[in-house]
Amino acid sequence: LEDGEDHVFVVMNSVFPAEASQFLSERFDLKGSTVGRECSEEERLEKGSSAILKDLDLAREVELVKRFEPKSKSFGIHIGPTAKAALLSQLRRDVKFLVHCQVMDYSLLVGVVRMTPNSMDVASLEAWEQSEWQEARFSALAASGQPSEKKNSKRRGIDRLAAIFLPPIRIISAPVLYAGRRLWSGADSTVSTVLTRPLPYYGAQQTGVDGGSLSLVQGKRNGKQALYYMGVIDFLQPWTRRKVLERQLKGIVGYDVHAISCVPPEEYAARFLEFLEEHIS
Repeated sequence: LEDGEDHVFVVMNSVFPAEASQFLSERFDLKGSTVGRECSEEERLEKGSSAILKDLDLAREVELVKRFEPKSKSFGIHIGPTAKAALLSQLRRDVKFLVHCQVMDYSLLVGVVRMTPNSMDVASLEAWEQSEWQEARFSALAASGQPSEKKNSKRRGIDRLAAIFLPPIRIISAPVLYAGRRLWSGADSTVSTVLTRPLPYYGAQQTGVDGGSLSLVQGKRNGKQALYYMGVIDFLQPWTRRKVLERQLKGIVGYDVHAISCVPPEEYAARFLEFLEEHIS
């Protein structure tokens, strides 16, 4: 270069596929800090699904779920206990290396792909079955005008017969119905996954680019099937005197020095992992 100095260029693979804008419904940039870490309403309106949601956006959502459904184990970024354990184990190893390198200000970038926005789950099938029975039960009794005493008597007779014969029929048929519901749910999930699963990063087969098994994880988002693209980004910022000064100045003007992004690598790593532990399920 003209200045005669050596420059190092770092080229990294994108966490999201090149076609991400076509199918990503949400994007999160998570650091574990809380000062200024939220997506503005203007950005949401302007960018839609391309808006970058941050720590406070996810934290508020998880807080609401826990408040109204305290027993729910599906909240925030839901990938299940096995995948969560594997992800956090890998992140602990990665973060340990980043602490050793004395860098900070990195974040976990998460892209959400909603797989089955209109799928019917087991609970929906049960509700559907009940509504079908109710409709079949009363359709023969529906008539225009005020029902006569004869029709009322007939309806009472049907109700009595249903009360006698329906319970044993339901008990006998319960295993078959349950197996049918589970089979339907599994088949719907499998077909949906095959048809809607996003393609890997374009050119991966030719270039050998591989983000690892945890870069694309299946899970759920708000109770619906989803895929999560995940990767640690922006991990080249060293903890310098300039960053130390930045932290001190923000503390002087009134910011909580433990809630801002600019904290020492050891504190940054611990806070980063703690936040993810609490908001991934």
